[in-house]
Amino acid sequence: MYNLQNNFNPQETEFLSGDEPIKIIPNFTLNQKLVFLNGEYGPFQPSIPIEVPLWLALTLRRQEKCQITIPVWLSIEFLQDILKEEKSRKKLSKLHPYFSEISAQLFEHAPNDINDFEKVRTLVEDIWNVRASKIREGIKDITNTTYCLSISDLTVMERELLKPYATSALKNIWLIFNSGKPIKRPNFPNQPETTTNTNTNTNTIEEEPLIEKEQETTKRTLRKFTTEDMETEQN
Repeated sequence: MYNLQNNFNPQETEFLSGDEPIKIIPNFTLNQKLVFLNGEYGPFQPSIPIEVPLWLALTLRRQEKCQITIPVWLSIEFLQDILKEEKSRKKLSKLHPYFSEISAQLFEHAPNDINDFEKVRTLVEDIWNVRASKIREGIKDITNTTYCLSISDLTVMERELLKPYATSALKNIWLIFNSGKPIKRPNFPNQPETTTNTNTNTNTIEEEPLIEKEQETTKRTLRKFTTEDMETEQN
């Protein structure tokens, strides 16, 4: 079962994105297949496109043995449409799960393969900033009655950056508003209904009383998830 207490950092999510398929145009000949733990790739012929995992494409590109075919979702037309959509609606638009990770690696290792590179990079940054602002507005809806936070169409990077702040905020708000009160926990499938009383010691969970420290912790947690923080984490 996925543990919400653990989250991936940007380097780890970038590593996970390495298995995503991408097309390349080789400039070398290799008549046999390259065999790896995650699959076999090849043979390779000059000017004949072939699909390989991102990590292999970047390796070959650094060795100047191929040109990477940039995904459609990194074209100027697509990014302009996405940016317009992000600005015109409250909900997040659906992007590639590894939108941030793949674009960052292509910007670093294959900028010459991207048409109008600077404009593409600016559009990606604008999309990221608009989405960060919308996510920040979303977590403002957390109240003392909130026991889960649902934001659809997050990318992997956004989910992992948001998770520690959101879970910490939910925990601290729960402590502040429910200290010393019997709490009826939400039921999950195949689990009996349970009630937790923070004032008793039998089959209960002890929580700290309502103090200024918890209030300040919550305020800092909610303020921390800003556009600037997301950009710092990404870099």
